[in-house]
Amino acid sequence: MIIIINDGFWRIKVSQWEYQLEYFSSTANVLAVDLLGCGKSDISKRFDDYKTESLVDDLEELLKRYPSETLAFICHSYGCCLGAFLYQRFKNTVKSMTFISVKAEISEKELSQRKTIQSCPDIFFDIFRVMFDRRGGINSKSVNRMLHKDASVGLRTKQLQWNKQSRTFVWKRMLSGLKWITCDDIREIQCPLLLISGQEAGHHPMVEKPDLVNLIINHFLIKVCGLDTVDPAWQIVYKTKDENKWSMKNYQKWKRTPTIADRTVNNTLFRPMKVMRQNDEEHSPEIFIARHPEVGFIIDITKDPPPYKTCDFDNSHITYNKLSTASKIPPSREEVRMFIQIANEAWRKKPDKQIAVHCHYGFNRTGFMICCYMIEELHISVNDAINYFQEARQPSGIKHRHFKEELYLRYEPPPRIV
Repeated sequence: MIIIINDGFWRIKVSQWEYQLEYFSSTANVLAVDLLGCGKSDISKRFDDYKTESLVDDLEELLKRYPSETLAFICHSYGCCLGAFLYQRFKNTVKSMTFISVKAEISEKELSQRKTIQSCPDIFFDIFRVMFDRRGGINSKSVNRMLHKDASVGLRTKQLQWNKQSRTFVWKRMLSGLKWITCDDIREIQCPLLLISGQEAGHHPMVEKPDLVNLIINHFLIKVCGLDTVDPAWQIVYKTKDENKWSMKNYQKWKRTPTIADRTVNNTLFRPMKVMRQNDEEHSPEIFIARHPEVGFIIDITKDPPPYKTCDFDNSHITYNKLSTASKIPPSREEVRMFIQIANEAWRKKPDKQIAVHCHYGFNRTGFMICCYMIEELHISVNDAINYFQEARQPSGIKHRHFKEELYLRYEPPPRIV
């Protein structure tokens, strides 16, 4: 189970984690909590209820209601403090911790400001926030404090609204009861710990750069922490392990799949298509040979022998090539190298002929291979390669998320991810 622990100071709401909730909930159980006085949670008038220890007690009680043998904490800012203290109560089941925008320590200046704020009556502090801190609207200090200078107008508008929803009463009581983590608290964390900060994002990188943050966390959970069950590839293989790929159900899916792309991928001569079937009335070797004089080669990247006779191409204008790759898993670097070698050798023989590439349906492995070729041989960016393939292979291009993520990790890895 993935536990998202918010930064209560700025009344961070669960809704601000919408990108992470959508992303991780497809492969894991996710529990996100509005802390006391935040989001839609109730407000308490008791000062002690906002102390760090009391908030940790609340989280502990909640986790006891949803027991799990594997917990992964994703914490933001002050939520990192709560997560670190909560870890001590669940250390046997916490397998991973991620800290986003956590401060190393509280400075003397901040301690002094804290005393000043605490001594200021709520009504005067509210006036200060409205007349000075929020002056300038989406470009005010209250917004610039949270977001990068290049944040979009839309995001700045949301941040201003979030700031307006923050209750002074709650914020000051949390500040009063604050207990910040120390280096010793960090050292006591024995499970893998990921630290994320924003070089090109402000205090909320999970909002400003959600795709990148999700990718980094997912890579960390799978590759470093060994939480294979959150891997989309593992999920797909597990769910389909007993499935017969030539069953009637899959046959109907295959029939609904477009036969071959209407055009080549961008300025290449690749034509993605689905696997042929020997006696199909629309997509068999005999029909394919007659309909596609422009195609000079086929690269079959299915794992097993295809459901058609490859010998039908022996005396035709099309040369058949086989490169076995496992289903539902992105091809390895060596397999990509072999694919590029086969394609380049084919075009050395017939430079004006198209290469038809197919896996089973012609979307994921086929798209991955063609994208790798464009990236490595034509120096096209990952994003452009994915888009070019999608434009040609309708309606979806590469379907599986983990295939796209592997392209980014392999060719444009985030900082410190290897």
